[in-house]
Amino acid sequence: MDFLCVDIGGTTIKYGVISKDMLLKEFYTVPTPKNYKDFLEEIKNITTRFSHTKAVGVGYPGAYDFENDLMLYAPNLDFLNGRKLQAEIAKFIDNPVFIENDANLAALGEYTIIEQGAVDNMLFITLGTGVGGGAIVNRLLFTGSITAFEAGHTSIDYNGRQCNCGRLGCLETYCSESGILTTFEEISQNRKSDISNLTQLAEYGDKSAVKTFDLFSKHLAAGIADCINLLAPEKVKIGGGLSHLHRFFLDITEQNLKKLVYPAYGNRFKLLPAELDNKAGVYGAAALCKQRYRDVQKP
Repeated sequence: MDFLCVDIGGTTIKYGVISKDMLLKEFYTVPTPKNYKDFLEEIKNITTRFSHTKAVGVGYPGAYDFENDLMLYAPNLDFLNGRKLQAEIAKFIDNPVFIENDANLAALGEYTIIEQGAVDNMLFITLGTGVGGGAIVNRLLFTGSITAFEAGHTSIDYNGRQCNCGRLGCLETYCSESGILTTFEEISQNRKSDISNLTQLAEYGDKSAVKTFDLFSKHLAAGIADCINLLAPEKVKIGGGLSHLHRFFLDITEQNLKKLVYPAYGNRFKLLPAELDNKAGVYGAAALCKQRYRDVQKP
């Protein structure tokens, strides 16, 4: 039995086929379309190509009303707002379609494949086009009738940067790809850069680039600290497109976290890079399919 697993991101759509034994058989990446018509066409092509699978698991970037099948808010893919995503995808394939927030699925994937129940509570923070978060609480994905745990939209500065969500100072405005590049521009007298160039500059010891990653670490720690104080996880995993740069910020972030979290929690968690890289979301989609498909098959 195989599942089609789709991870919709602000920049790319990652998808693959994973067996019920959680073995990845195929994996692909395509750019995320810029409008709803092209988006649906891409999803139709993917689902038609893999119509032999038993169920489809889909991760989306935003907040969803599961009871009414309605995308409430997708700040980085606003053409999805107000869409009945599950029903639209179901038009293209006869098999069951299950959906969940992309960061939640990344958390579920990392927990299912890597942790395998070794810890009871785990946080997963995704750093990429936006900043997302997922939580495992008492070995279960923390979710509800609508999407839960929007970690990227906790404010670390109530007079800070304007976020697409309408608030000021959201973690996403500092620790997303555009956020870290904005920080570099602010402290380097308006020098423009991209992530690859910023990384090279930091490796060469450029003062502005090194300071950028230092500030990035402080911002990230400020955002994660409150999540730790609320859920007391044993592990905090960092994933998403920026996680491959963890050598520049992870150790400093952990040092800053130790100063910010509630004293009782300071030595009870580990901050680690995610191990599934960019495949955590598709593995999470498979775990979701495995659970939900079993449920719908019950008499």
